[in-house]
This record gives sequence, C-alpha cells and structure tokens, in this order.
Amino acid sequence: MKVNPNKMYIVYTPFYRSRKDIFNGKPTTMQELKNKFRRGLDASVIDSIYSTKKGANEAADKLFRKAKRS
Repeated sequence: MKVNPNKMYIVYTPFYRSRKDIFNGKPTTMQELKNKFRRGLDASVIDSIYSTKKGANEAADKLFRKAKRS
C-alpha cells in the first residue's frame, strides 16, 4: 500500500468526548503535522494515522462509542 504524505487522516485520542475532537474529517499534510509538533502537540495524543478517510472514520466511531460508555 502506498501512502501519500500530503494526504493523511489523523485520529486523536478522545479527551473531550466530542466526535469532532477525535476526527474532523479533513486530511493533514506532513508539513501541517510537523507544524503541530512544533507548536506543542504530544505524540501520545495521536491514536492512529490513516491513508483513507473511510478507515479514519471507522476508527473514530469506535473510539467515540468507547469514550461515551466510560
């Protein structure tokens, strides 16, 4: 599988229990990710990185349901 570094989808760990905070649906580039780390993003906040929006949505839905139960 080929991964495009200019179009990846990041799923974050659920802190605020909002679906949009877990995954906002917008692709991220490698440069945007690098800038987020420069501004203070911690790697432990990222749950996973996907190459497709469908995979990211499925993972975000699972995390959101799991966070709602807690």
